[in-house]
Amino acid sequence: MTGHDKVTDSLANLELALNNLERFLDEPIVSDRDRAGVLQAFEYTFELSWKAAQKIAADQGLSAQSPRQALKAAFQLGLIPLDEEETWLSMLNDRNRTVHTYRAELAQEIFERVRDRYQKALAGLLLRARSMD
Repeated sequence: MTGHDKVTDSLANLELALNNLERFLDEPIVSDRDRAGVLQAFEYTFELSWKAAQKIAADQGLSAQSPRQALKAAFQLGLIPLDEEETWLSMLNDRNRTVHTYRAELAQEIFERVRDRYQKALAGLLLRARSMD
């Protein structure tokens, strides 16, 4: 499989995950379970987004071994606009917090950021990556 094929597959997986996240966000959130489902979908979508950025970076001759390095490469390649840097760094921190801790108050705060900012940023990355593909 070529590097380009890996990018194409990675973007297809990211699109499926993003569609799932958007579908979850479109439903009324009426319970902790609903919120937990959104947060799980966010974690998965974020993972696929940085891994897609990592593959695109490799395809462009850049090395990006960690999520932070993949985001840095994505900024460099224009996959993430500079005015979204704070959002993406916040997303990385929130993904780390949701994976390693659970507090209801924190979960609610992160849920609100997913709903209000992160989903749009993730969709933007996919759109820009598709235009490069």
